Amino acid sequence: MKAKVWWDRQLIVKSWDRRGLSPVNAGIICLIALSAVLFAVETEPMLSADWSDVLAVTNIVILGLFAGEFALRLWSAGASHGVTGLRERIDYAEPVWFVIDFLAFAPELLLLLAFAVIGNPPADWVVGFRLIRLLRFAKLMRYLPGVRILVETLASVWSELFASVILAAVLIFLAAILIHFAEGHADPENFGSVPRALWWSVVTLTTVGYGDVLPHTLLGRIAAGAVALLGVGIVALPSGIVAGAFIERLRTERMKTRRADEETSE
Repeated sequence: MKAKVWWDRQLIVKSWDRRGLSPVNAGIICLIALSAVLFAVETEPMLSADWSDVLAVTNIVILGLFAGEFALRLWSAGASHGVTGLRERIDYAEPVWFVIDFLAFAPELLLLLAFAVIGNPPADWVVGFRLIRLLRFAKLMRYLPGVRILVETLASVWSELFASVILAAVLIFLAAILIHFAEGHADPENFGSVPRALWWSVVTLTTVGYGDVLPHTLLGRIAAGAVALLGVGIVALPSGIVAGAFIERLRTERMKTRRADEETSE
């Protein structure tokens, strides 16, 4: 039981009862930083050729440590506060962070096992294989209070954000159809079909406006103006959802801090 409580306080941020980070969590941050260095070194052909075996073994060790951390976190979460049961431990440590911890090691570990069975991957796969390691950087968010609040805010409004993404996708498709019929005969190379017009639609609705593809007819320019105005709302909608939820969350956190300070002063 003492070991369980010790690991809980070392791994779960809100179980740590001192200032700053626990030694184990500080070590995890160092591992993430080491992963970043390895990722950079592997992109340099001269260095990666000379140190390929060392880099591969180091990466496997890091994966094993992340897997062990995940297992210990799942085993010990909430022990210092009397939390029991798997579901209760996950709720205490917050499911979002468990998912992030799992993604930090599991996909790459499974691919390593698969490659060990089927042989070395094709060269084109290596780049994608390395990109999976970027998921490890998501673990840093747990240790940055502001980022943690932002992630938790996004998790709380994911349904609203998903609805805004669906709305944006529908409007992008409709805009591509509109510009295709308005401009397709004048510029068949860029607007001759709906799939061709989708690039212009995405660039315009997101207000990027590269200018590489643009309408030439009066009707096409009128349609483009309407789509550009819609784009302002498309960009603002998810931003407003996140900003409103983030402000509300900050207000709640400040109220909690104020109450805790008042209780301590009493």
